[in-house]
Amino acid sequence: MGAQAAAFAMFAHESSRVGRAAARTQVVDRIATLVRLLDTVQPDTVPSVVAAYGSPRHRFTIDAGSLVPEGAMGVDETRLARRIDRRMKADVSQARIALVERDAGEDTPRGRLSDRPQALRVSVLLDDGRWLNAEAPLALRTPPWIRIALIQVLASVVAVLVVVAIANRGIVGPVAELATAAEMAGRGAAFEPLPERGPRELRTMTAAFNVMQVRLEAFVADRTRMLAAISHDLRTPIASLWLRAEMVEDGELRSAMVRTISDMGRMVDATLAFARDDALAQESGPLDLAEMVRALVDDHVVLGRDVTVASPADLQFHGRPVALRRALDNLVENAVRYGDRARITLERGDDSIRILVDDDGPGIPADRIEEMFAPFARLEGSRNAETGGTGLGLAIARSAIRAHGGDVALANRGGGGLRADVSLPA
Repeated sequence: MGAQAAAFAMFAHESSRVGRAAARTQVVDRIATLVRLLDTVQPDTVPSVVAAYGSPRHRFTIDAGSLVPEGAMGVDETRLARRIDRRMKADVSQARIALVERDAGEDTPRGRLSDRPQALRVSVLLDDGRWLNAEAPLALRTPPWIRIALIQVLASVVAVLVVVAIANRGIVGPVAELATAAEMAGRGAAFEPLPERGPRELRTMTAAFNVMQVRLEAFVADRTRMLAAISHDLRTPIASLWLRAEMVEDGELRSAMVRTISDMGRMVDATLAFARDDALAQESGPLDLAEMVRALVDDHVVLGRDVTVASPADLQFHGRPVALRRALDNLVENAVRYGDRARITLERGDDSIRILVDDDGPGIPADRIEEMFAPFARLEGSRNAETGGTGLGLAIARSAIRAHGGDVALANRGGGGLRADVSLPA
C-alpha cells in the first residue's frame, strides 16, 4: 500500500510538471500564431481578432507598454521567448516572457483567470510599436483522471485492508489460542481441545497439538499410577525387613539396619505422597499467597521452629494451592533443618511475584547447587541421611513451581546462609 501511494504521488507530480510545461508551450504557440495572424488582417479588425482569440483562461490585449519589464526574464523564459521569435521569423528579439505569482483573488476585465497562484505573462513587440500582451494561468485544476485514479487507489487500499483484516483474524486468532494453550499445558492446567480452524497448515498444527496433549496426559497419568503402585507395594517388604532386622542379635548391626530401613521407608512415603498429590490433579483457582504463607508459618511456629514472614496484606495468585503449599513447605523445612531458621519475604513486581526463603546454614558449594534439584540428591556432611532428608524436597518444589509457569533457584548469600528464590508469573 505504501509503494502504491508513493508511485501514485510520483506519477501525479510528474504529470503536473509535464502539464505545466505543456501549458507554457501552448501559450507560447498561441501567441506566435496570433502575431502571425495579426500581420495578415486589416488594422481596423485587429481589436476584434484579439478579442475573439482570447478565452476565459487566456487574456490577450494590445497596449502601448509591455506587461513584462525589460530584464525580468530568466533562463527558461528566455528559451521560450526565442521559440516565439523563431515562430515569427524575427531577426531581433521581440518577445518577453515572465513567470509570476498571481494573487488568488486577482480579477481581469474578462473575469477571474485562475484561482491558482502561478501565471505566465508574455509580451511581443508588434510592427507598429505597440505590445501584444498575454496572460494565462499555468497551474491547472486537478484533472478528472487524477481524482478517478485517487478514488481507485483508495478503493484498492480499503479492499486490501479488509482482506488483510479477515486473513489476520483467521490466522492470528487461532495462533494466539494455540500459544495460550501451550502456556497452560506448560503449567499443567487442564483445558478443552482447541477448535481446528484457519488455513490448512494451521488446522494440521492444531490437530497435532491436541493429539500431543492427549498423549502427554495419558503418559503422565500412567507414570503417576505406576509410581504410586511401586511405592505402595514397597511398604510390605520394608515392613518385613524391619521385623527381621529387629531379630538380629548384634546390637550395632541391628541399629545400622534399622536406620537404613527407616531411610527407605521415608523415601517411599515421600514418593507416595508426591505421586498422590500428582494424581489428585487439583484444578487451578484464585488464592491469596500471603495468607497461605502466613498459615504455613503459623504451623511451623506451633512446632517451636524459628520461622518469620514479611509480606503485603494480600497477594492474589491463580494456581493450585495444595501443590504450591507443599513446594513452599519443602523449602521452609530445608531452611529450618539445615539453617536453624527460615525468613520468608514476599514481593510483588510488575510482572512477577518473588518468594524468598533465607536461612543461616552453611550453604551449598556453588558447583553442586543445580545438582540438589535432582531426585534423592543429598550433600555429604551436614546434609546427609543423618538429618532425615530424603532428597525429594527440592525436586518436588521445583516441579510444582515450574508447573505454575515459575522457577526456583538457590544461591549462597553474601553474609552467610542459603537463599531459595521463587519467581511466579504475576
